[in-house]
Amino acid sequence: MEGLSFSRDYRYLWASMEGAIHEDGPLASAAYANAPVRFTKFDVKSKRAVGQYGYLLDAIAAEPIPKTAFSINGIPEILNISNNRFLVLERSFSTGVENCVIKIYLADFSQATNVSTTKSLYRNTNYKPATKKLLFNFNALERYIDNVEGITFGPVLPNGHASLILIADNNFNPKEKQQVFLFEIIP
Repeated sequence: MEGLSFSRDYRYLWASMEGAIHEDGPLASAAYANAPVRFTKFDVKSKRAVGQYGYLLDAIAAEPIPKTAFSINGIPEILNISNNRFLVLERSFSTGVENCVIKIYLADFSQATNVSTTKSLYRNTNYKPATKKLLFNFNALERYIDNVEGITFGPVLPNGHASLILIADNNFNPKEKQQVFLFEIIP
């Protein structure tokens, strides 16, 4: 599990996998989109899973250099914004490519199928995954973007609008950069 977020009323804790588990097929690659990732909904009071839902990842944004080097697209973090709706960070990294490709999606699990008893989302595609809508691609900033892995609501801004904070750590690697991004949420 990689991403965690409480529901706004703290009744549920949602957890997302970073990528597809073994039973759900191959991980995303530059040539393979729609790798299924599971989101699990836990009831906080009973401490039991009450549902599990699929979410389909984008393909990795760029081939690694060389092609046999490490690359990944996954979900490092999620943020519940309302009942069954999330901001989902997708982070794509490819060795030999300078920037990570970071995207924020609005995902809605309201109509998604509970797949908690489905053994393989790769072999059994008879389910409805969460819907997703791209809200922001960090490439639009036209600057170096590192491994963004955190998202949370920030303070209310002087104009009364909410804010969103995203953070990239440097993984204790001097070649990576710590970055903090502050966005205004326009109602």
